[in-house]
Amino acid sequence: MPAHTAGVALAAVDGLASYDGSSGFLRWWPKILLGLALWVLVSRWSHSLQWAALFVFCAWLHGRMLPWRFVVLDEGLVLVFPFGRHLFLPKVATTVRLESVGAVAMTGRHRHLGYVLNDGVLYVPDQRARLRRALNLYGYRIV
Repeated sequence: MPAHTAGVALAAVDGLASYDGSSGFLRWWPKILLGLALWVLVSRWSHSLQWAALFVFCAWLHGRMLPWRFVVLDEGLVLVFPFGRHLFLPKVATTVRLESVGAVAMTGRHRHLGYVLNDGVLYVPDQRARLRRALNLYGYRIV
């Protein structure tokens, strides 16, 4: 069953990717948080229910807001989240704010919050320049 966003099937977006970023840490961290929540419940610490709920909430929030993989395509950005959620952001509705070690894809009217496009945890030389070239190649709005 293909995932749909704004009437566009992700399977229909089959273009050549000019940039493919991913982070193993962002992929596995929410699962580690769920494991910690289970461990806290089993160990029966003082206030273990509250700590387990906090870990589960943090894992859920991370899984909804921080994609572990993103692909820059001509049609838009494809985001993949830790628990299997896929999201397509059309190019016409997306503005990308470049930061020193990553970027933020902003959608909507207000464009204050967005999806963090993080390509690894550590600094990689020339990574920002390659991402900027890929975004410019396909004509994204960059601020």
